[in-house]
Amino acid sequence: MRHVVALRSVELRAGLAGLAAIVALAALGPWLVPWSADRATLDILASPGAAHWLGTDDEGVDVAAKIAAGARLALLVGVGYAVLSVAAGTGIGMVAGYFGGRVDAVVRWLCDALLCFPGLLLALLVGFVADRPGLGTLVIALAATGWAGHARLARALADSARRREFVVAARCLGASHARVLWVHVLPELAGPMLVQGTLAVATGVLAEASLSFLGLGPQAVASWGAMLEQGTALVLQAPWVLGAAGGALLVLVAAVNLLGDALRDALDPRSAQGG
Repeated sequence: MRHVVALRSVELRAGLAGLAAIVALAALGPWLVPWSADRATLDILASPGAAHWLGTDDEGVDVAAKIAAGARLALLVGVGYAVLSVAAGTGIGMVAGYFGGRVDAVVRWLCDALLCFPGLLLALLVGFVADRPGLGTLVIALAATGWAGHARLARALADSARRREFVVAARCLGASHARVLWVHVLPELAGPMLVQGTLAVATGVLAEASLSFLGLGPQAVASWGAMLEQGTALVLQAPWVLGAAGGALLVLVAAVNLLGDALRDALDPRSAQGG
Protein backbone atom coordinates (compact mmCIF):
# COMPACT_ATOMS: atom_id res chain seq x y z
CA MET A 1 0.00 0.00 0.00
CA ARG A 2 2.85 2.38 0.78
CA HIS A 3 4.24 1.79 -2.70
CA VAL A 4 0.90 2.68 -4.31
CA VAL A 5 0.55 5.85 -2.24
CA ALA A 6 4.12 6.91 -3.09
CA LEU A 7 3.55 6.31 -6.79
CA ARG A 8 0.49 8.58 -6.63
CA SER A 9 2.30 11.32 -4.76
CA VAL A 10 2.35 14.97 -5.75
CA GLU A 11 6.12 14.76 -6.21
CA LEU A 12 5.80 12.02 -8.80
CA ARG A 13 3.08 13.82 -10.74
CA ALA A 14 4.93 17.12 -10.71
CA GLY A 15 8.19 15.45 -11.71
CA LEU A 16 6.60 13.52 -14.57
CA ALA A 17 4.75 16.64 -15.78
CA GLY A 18 7.90 18.77 -15.82
CA LEU A 19 9.99 16.06 -17.46
CA ALA A 20 7.30 15.38 -20.06
CA ALA A 21 7.18 19.08 -20.92
CA ILE A 22 10.95 19.23 -21.48
CA VAL A 23 10.96 15.99 -23.51
CA ALA A 24 8.08 17.25 -25.65
CA LEU A 25 9.88 20.54 -26.21
CA ALA A 26 13.07 18.73 -27.23
CA ALA A 27 11.27 16.29 -29.54
CA LEU A 28 8.71 18.63 -31.08
CA GLY A 29 10.71 21.86 -30.98
CA PRO A 30 11.42 22.02 -34.74
CA TRP A 31 7.66 21.75 -35.41
CA LEU A 32 6.45 23.91 -32.53
CA VAL A 33 8.84 26.83 -33.05
CA PRO A 34 8.83 28.36 -36.56
CA TRP A 35 12.43 29.52 -36.27
CA SER A 36 15.88 27.96 -36.27
CA ALA A 37 18.35 28.05 -33.40
CA ASP A 38 21.31 28.58 -35.73
CA ARG A 39 19.86 31.27 -38.00
CA ALA A 40 19.59 34.95 -37.15
CA THR A 41 16.60 37.10 -38.01
CA LEU A 42 16.31 40.83 -38.57
CA ASP A 43 14.49 41.19 -35.23
CA ILE A 44 17.32 41.98 -32.82
CA LEU A 45 16.47 42.07 -29.10
CA ALA A 46 12.77 41.72 -29.91
CA SER A 47 10.53 41.43 -26.88
CA PRO A 48 8.40 38.31 -26.39
CA GLY A 49 5.33 38.46 -28.58
CA ALA A 50 3.32 36.77 -31.29
CA ALA A 51 6.24 36.61 -33.73
CA HIS A 52 8.83 35.44 -31.21
CA TRP A 53 7.22 33.81 -28.18
CA LEU A 54 10.28 34.26 -25.93
CA GLY A 55 11.86 37.15 -27.81
CA THR A 56 15.22 37.22 -29.57
CA ASP A 57 18.80 37.78 -28.44
CA ASP A 58 21.36 40.37 -29.54
CA GLU A 59 22.08 38.37 -32.68
CA GLY A 60 18.45 38.13 -33.71
CA VAL A 61 18.16 34.41 -32.92
CA ASP A 62 14.81 33.24 -31.60
CA VAL A 63 15.11 32.39 -27.89
CA ALA A 64 12.38 29.72 -28.00
CA ALA A 65 14.25 27.89 -30.75
CA LYS A 66 17.45 27.99 -28.69
CA ILE A 67 15.59 26.71 -25.62
CA ALA A 68 14.26 23.75 -27.62
CA ALA A 69 17.72 22.96 -29.02
CA GLY A 70 19.22 23.32 -25.54
CA ALA A 71 16.64 20.87 -24.19
CA ARG A 72 17.86 18.21 -26.61
CA LEU A 73 21.46 18.78 -25.54
CA ALA A 74 20.60 18.77 -21.83
CA LEU A 75 18.66 15.51 -22.09
CA LEU A 76 21.37 13.81 -24.14
CA VAL A 77 24.10 14.83 -21.70
CA GLY A 78 22.05 14.10 -18.59
CA VAL A 79 20.80 10.68 -19.70
CA GLY A 80 24.14 9.73 -21.26
CA TYR A 81 26.05 10.64 -18.11
CA ALA A 82 23.53 8.83 -15.89
CA VAL A 83 23.63 5.63 -17.96
CA LEU A 84 27.43 5.50 -18.17
CA SER A 85 28.21 6.47 -14.58
CA VAL A 86 25.48 4.39 -12.92
CA ALA A 87 26.13 1.32 -15.09
CA ALA A 88 29.88 1.45 -14.46
CA GLY A 89 29.45 2.20 -10.77
CA THR A 90 26.88 -0.57 -10.31
CA GLY A 91 29.01 -3.19 -12.06
CA ILE A 92 32.26 -2.30 -10.31
CA GLY A 93 30.70 -1.82 -6.89
CA MET A 94 28.64 -5.01 -7.12
CA VAL A 95 31.70 -7.12 -7.95
CA ALA A 96 33.74 -5.49 -5.17
CA GLY A 97 31.05 -5.93 -2.53
CA TYR A 98 30.27 -9.51 -3.51
CA PHE A 99 33.83 -10.86 -3.64
CA GLY A 100 35.37 -8.65 -0.95
CA GLY A 101 39.03 -9.11 -0.11
CA ARG A 102 41.66 -7.44 -2.26
CA VAL A 103 39.20 -6.60 -5.01
CA ASP A 104 37.07 -4.71 -2.52
CA ALA A 105 40.09 -2.92 -1.06
CA VAL A 106 41.31 -1.77 -4.46
CA VAL A 107 37.87 -0.53 -5.51
CA ARG A 108 37.37 1.32 -2.23
CA TRP A 109 40.77 2.99 -2.57
CA LEU A 110 40.04 3.99 -6.17
CA CYS A 111 36.63 5.39 -5.26
CA ASP A 112 38.08 7.41 -2.38
CA ALA A 113 40.77 8.82 -4.68
CA LEU A 114 38.28 9.79 -7.40
CA LEU A 115 35.85 11.34 -4.93
CA CYS A 116 38.65 13.62 -3.73
CA PHE A 117 39.00 14.92 -7.30
CA PRO A 118 35.97 16.93 -8.49
CA GLY A 119 34.73 15.55 -11.77
CA LEU A 120 33.98 19.02 -13.07
CA LEU A 121 37.70 19.83 -12.96
CA LEU A 122 38.47 16.92 -15.27
CA ALA A 123 35.71 18.04 -17.62
CA LEU A 124 37.13 21.56 -17.51
CA LEU A 125 40.55 20.22 -18.40
CA VAL A 126 39.17 18.17 -21.28
CA GLY A 127 37.17 21.13 -22.54
CA PHE A 128 40.21 23.38 -22.33
CA VAL A 129 42.53 20.95 -24.12
CA ALA A 130 40.06 19.88 -26.82
CA ASP A 131 39.73 22.34 -29.67
CA ARG A 132 35.99 21.74 -30.07
CA PRO A 133 34.75 19.36 -27.35
CA GLY A 134 31.88 17.22 -28.60
CA LEU A 135 28.94 15.69 -26.85
CA GLY A 136 30.54 12.25 -26.46
CA THR A 137 33.76 13.74 -25.11
CA LEU A 138 31.88 15.72 -22.50
CA VAL A 139 29.79 12.77 -21.32
CA ILE A 140 32.82 10.47 -21.02
CA ALA A 141 34.81 13.13 -19.15
CA LEU A 142 32.01 13.57 -16.62
CA ALA A 143 31.42 9.82 -16.21
CA ALA A 144 35.15 9.11 -15.78
CA THR A 145 34.90 10.22 -12.15
CA GLY A 146 31.14 10.26 -11.58
CA TRP A 147 30.88 6.47 -11.33
CA ALA A 148 32.80 6.40 -8.03
CA GLY A 149 29.92 7.63 -5.87
CA HIS A 150 27.56 5.08 -7.38
CA ALA A 151 30.14 2.32 -6.92
CA ARG A 152 30.36 3.00 -3.19
CA LEU A 153 26.61 2.59 -2.78
CA ALA A 154 26.50 -0.53 -4.98
CA ARG A 155 29.41 -2.03 -3.06
CA ALA A 156 27.65 -1.55 0.30
CA LEU A 157 24.43 -3.06 -1.03
CA ALA A 158 26.21 -6.03 -2.60
CA ASP A 159 28.20 -6.65 0.58
CA SER A 160 24.91 -6.87 2.48
CA ALA A 161 23.20 -8.97 -0.19
CA ARG A 162 25.88 -11.66 -0.30
CA ARG A 163 25.08 -12.53 3.32
CA ARG A 164 21.37 -13.01 2.64
CA GLU A 165 19.98 -16.52 3.02
CA PHE A 166 18.89 -16.93 -0.60
CA VAL A 167 22.37 -15.95 -1.87
CA VAL A 168 24.08 -18.39 0.47
CA ALA A 169 21.58 -21.09 -0.53
CA ALA A 170 22.23 -20.47 -4.23
CA ARG A 171 25.97 -20.86 -3.71
CA CYS A 172 25.47 -24.05 -1.70
CA LEU A 173 23.38 -25.48 -4.55
CA GLY A 174 26.28 -24.93 -6.93
CA ALA A 175 25.21 -21.74 -8.72
CA SER A 176 28.11 -19.91 -10.36
CA HIS A 177 29.23 -16.49 -9.19
CA ALA A 178 28.00 -14.94 -12.44
CA ARG A 179 24.53 -16.42 -11.99
CA VAL A 180 24.32 -15.37 -8.35
CA LEU A 181 25.36 -11.82 -9.26
CA TRP A 182 22.90 -11.56 -12.14
CA VAL A 183 19.89 -13.37 -10.68
CA HIS A 184 20.12 -12.64 -6.95
CA VAL A 185 22.42 -9.71 -6.18
CA LEU A 186 21.64 -7.32 -9.03
CA PRO A 187 17.87 -7.20 -8.31
CA GLU A 188 18.70 -6.15 -4.74
CA LEU A 189 20.63 -3.18 -6.17
CA ALA A 190 18.14 -2.22 -8.88
CA GLY A 191 15.86 0.03 -6.82
CA PRO A 192 18.49 2.19 -5.09
CA MET A 193 20.57 2.46 -8.26
CA LEU A 194 17.49 3.56 -10.22
CA VAL A 195 17.05 6.42 -7.78
CA GLN A 196 20.74 7.23 -8.15
CA GLY A 197 20.25 7.30 -11.91
CA THR A 198 17.52 9.95 -11.73
CA LEU A 199 19.72 12.16 -9.56
CA ALA A 200 22.65 11.59 -11.92
CA VAL A 201 20.60 13.03 -14.78
CA ALA A 202 20.29 16.31 -12.88
CA THR A 203 24.01 16.24 -12.09
CA GLY A 204 24.89 15.81 -15.75
CA VAL A 205 22.56 18.61 -16.84
CA LEU A 206 24.02 21.04 -14.31
CA ALA A 207 27.59 20.04 -15.21
CA GLU A 208 26.98 20.66 -18.91
CA ALA A 209 25.35 24.02 -18.16
CA SER A 210 28.31 25.01 -15.97
CA LEU A 211 30.85 24.11 -18.65
CA SER A 212 28.88 25.87 -21.38
CA PHE A 213 28.55 28.94 -19.16
CA LEU A 214 32.35 29.03 -19.05
CA GLY A 215 32.58 28.50 -22.81
CA LEU A 216 33.95 24.95 -22.54
CA GLY A 217 30.86 22.97 -23.49
CA PRO A 218 29.85 21.57 -26.88
CA GLN A 219 30.33 24.38 -29.37
CA ALA A 220 28.22 23.19 -32.28
CA VAL A 221 24.80 23.32 -30.59
CA ALA A 222 22.77 25.71 -28.47
CA SER A 223 23.12 25.27 -24.73
CA TRP A 224 21.22 26.62 -21.76
CA GLY A 225 24.51 27.32 -20.02
CA ALA A 226 25.74 29.43 -22.92
CA MET A 227 22.41 31.25 -22.91
CA LEU A 228 22.84 32.00 -19.21
CA GLU A 229 26.25 33.52 -19.94
CA GLN A 230 24.75 35.54 -22.77
CA GLY A 231 21.80 36.56 -20.64
CA THR A 232 23.97 37.97 -17.86
CA ALA A 233 25.40 40.49 -20.34
CA LEU A 234 21.92 41.33 -21.64
CA VAL A 235 20.06 41.30 -18.35
CA LEU A 236 19.13 44.99 -18.60
CA GLN A 237 18.40 45.02 -22.33
CA ALA A 238 16.81 41.59 -22.78
CA PRO A 239 16.05 39.91 -19.42
CA TRP A 240 13.97 37.28 -21.24
CA VAL A 241 17.14 35.53 -22.44
CA LEU A 242 18.35 34.90 -18.89
CA GLY A 243 14.87 34.15 -17.62
CA ALA A 244 14.09 31.61 -20.33
CA ALA A 245 17.34 29.68 -19.94
CA GLY A 246 17.23 29.77 -16.15
CA GLY A 247 13.58 28.75 -16.09
CA ALA A 248 14.13 25.81 -18.42
CA LEU A 249 17.10 24.60 -16.38
CA LEU A 250 15.11 24.96 -13.16
CA VAL A 251 12.15 22.98 -14.53
CA LEU A 252 14.29 20.08 -15.75
CA VAL A 253 16.45 19.75 -12.63
CA ALA A 254 13.49 20.14 -10.28
CA ALA A 255 11.45 17.59 -12.24
CA VAL A 256 14.21 14.99 -12.15
CA ASN A 257 14.82 15.53 -8.43
CA LEU A 258 11.10 15.26 -7.65
CA LEU A 259 10.92 12.07 -9.67
CA GLY A 260 13.90 10.68 -7.75
CA ASP A 261 12.31 11.54 -4.41
CA ALA A 262 9.07 9.83 -5.42
CA LEU A 263 10.90 6.70 -6.57
CA ARG A 264 12.90 6.62 -3.33
CA ASP A 265 9.72 6.77 -1.25
CA ALA A 266 8.09 4.07 -3.38
CA LEU A 267 11.05 1.71 -3.19
CA ASP A 268 11.98 2.35 0.47
CA PRO A 269 9.07 1.88 2.93
CA ARG A 270 11.18 3.30 5.75
CA SER A 271 11.55 6.56 3.84
CA ALA A 272 7.83 6.80 3.23
CA GLN A 273 7.06 6.03 6.88
CA GLY A 274 9.56 8.62 8.05
CA GLY A 275 8.00 11.29 5.78
